[in-house]
Amino acid sequence: MLAGAVTTSEARGPEDAVALARSGTTAIENQRFGEALKAFTRAASLQPGDASHCFGAGVAAFMLGQSDVAQVRFECALALKPTYLQASVWLGDLHYRAGRLQEAIAIYEAAGQRSPGARELQEPLALWRQELDLQSRFHEVRTDHFTVLFEAATDEPLARAAVARLEAAYWRVGNTLGVYPTHPITVVLYTREQFSDITKLAAWSVAAYDGRIRVPLSGALAQPEELDRVLSHEFVHAVVARLGGRTVPAWMNEGLATVLEPAGPGDAEATLERSDARPALSNLHRGFVDLSRRDAEVAYGSAARAVRRLIEQRGAPAVVALLEDLARGAEFASAFEQRIAMRYEDFAAVVARD
Repeated sequence: MLAGAVTTSEARGPEDAVALARSGTTAIENQRFGEALKAFTRAASLQPGDASHCFGAGVAAFMLGQSDVAQVRFECALALKPTYLQASVWLGDLHYRAGRLQEAIAIYEAAGQRSPGARELQEPLALWRQELDLQSRFHEVRTDHFTVLFEAATDEPLARAAVARLEAAYWRVGNTLGVYPTHPITVVLYTREQFSDITKLAAWSVAAYDGRIRVPLSGALAQPEELDRVLSHEFVHAVVARLGGRTVPAWMNEGLATVLEPAGPGDAEATLERSDARPALSNLHRGFVDLSRRDAEVAYGSAARAVRRLIEQRGAPAVVALLEDLARGAEFASAFEQRIAMRYEDFAAVVARD
């Protein structure tokens, strides 16, 4: 994702700025995004005409979940260097994740005109155009906290049932975490075929969150408990994204979403009792979407057990504080030890023995 993304200017400016850019690049490569943001921001102030400094700061801010800062920095890079392809790629992706489809498409189309044949633009652009065409036919139901999009007018009762369940999850989860998102969250209800076409996820996936909650709802009205579970789970992902940015380990993200499901983590943890597998938490930092169904079930169970243990030992406020530290750029193991009062390696070893 970062290959070729951050370079120093060909026309070298003040040596301090060059050194800062180098340290920022190293920090990004090692996922120290808070350090990278500081380095590139300082480099940009020393050498304001270098687009790569703006871009580096944008990448770091994007990964920290500071989307407004990232947008300003990517736009700065493009203002200085309109042909900066990677700045267009990241800015378009930022708009897409925020649900601004038309803006994302416009940015990629403009980049395509400046860089004909750029392969990294072609597939996303085709998918986004398909999605925009689909959603142009959608209706919507709004509440204070959610906007639910659905295709057929006959699906309005289902959409209203979904938003009622989401509002219930909003208050229930908020009461547990002490966190109540203020910006409305968009939820898109699909047929199973539409969901597969748009998300390209594994067949076992029952929903997704990528800035929007996406749910295939075939048969959902006949299974209200499953609908509650899925919507609650994806809502927690939205909360985690807003609290911790994009550096939260997958096991913590998925574990928290599972623990806060209406029925709790019992079913997920039960899969561990039927399996000898105990994946190390260090192997569960990336998303689970590429796993087989069996491996995913074990991963979800392991994640749920780990997060349940965290909450039992230190309480939900400590977990929230840890997520907020990550959004400020703290390194995960250090923030974990500070907030949980235990070395991450020691905690992972305890979980592996459970």
